[in-house]
Amino acid sequence: MKSLLSIPCLYDAFQFLARGKAYQERLARMFIRARPGDRVLDLGCGTGAMLSCLPNVDYVGIDMSPAYIAAGRRRHGARGRFLCMELTADAVEGFTDFDVILAMGVIHHLDDARALNLFRVAYDSLRPGGRLVTLDGVFTSGQSRIRRALLEADRGRHVRSEPAYRGLATDVFSEVKAVVIEDLFRIPYSTLIMECTR
Repeated sequence: MKSLLSIPCLYDAFQFLARGKAYQERLARMFIRARPGDRVLDLGCGTGAMLSCLPNVDYVGIDMSPAYIAAGRRRHGARGRFLCMELTADAVEGFTDFDVILAMGVIHHLDDARALNLFRVAYDSLRPGGRLVTLDGVFTSGQSRIRRALLEADRGRHVRSEPAYRGLATDVFSEVKAVVIEDLFRIPYSTLIMECTR
């Protein structure tokens, strides 16, 4: 399954079947809240699907998959910049003064050390008052068996509880808001959205 999802059109089709499209618009409206002209950095952007729900922003998407980056460039053209690169402090050294940084479905793929690196890089790349917005699957108490089974089957091997995600974020950011949403996707899935403000 993992190798199939490395093909951009199959990845997008799977995302649409499992998540639909309305969740992106809901995220953009309620949590991302980008304004025209904002500088937006999308970490682990995949094929750049979130860009279609944002206003006219200065968008930079980075991902390690050359195929995803190529698909993002084809889909969005000059509306955004898509860069194939790994998220390291050196790689993004010139990335500063972003208003919003996105990490949609990224942190649960990272062990604690790499997740902390993401939070540090994001903090350093934000302008004062800028926000990092994350979305990841989350384990909760009293969670249904089907939700837990879907989370355990996720490609990301580091799905955590809300306190574990929050603990990583607060090692870097002093202001972290977190909310668990049970009805964001078409499938029964528990998601955690964090807003971390510099």
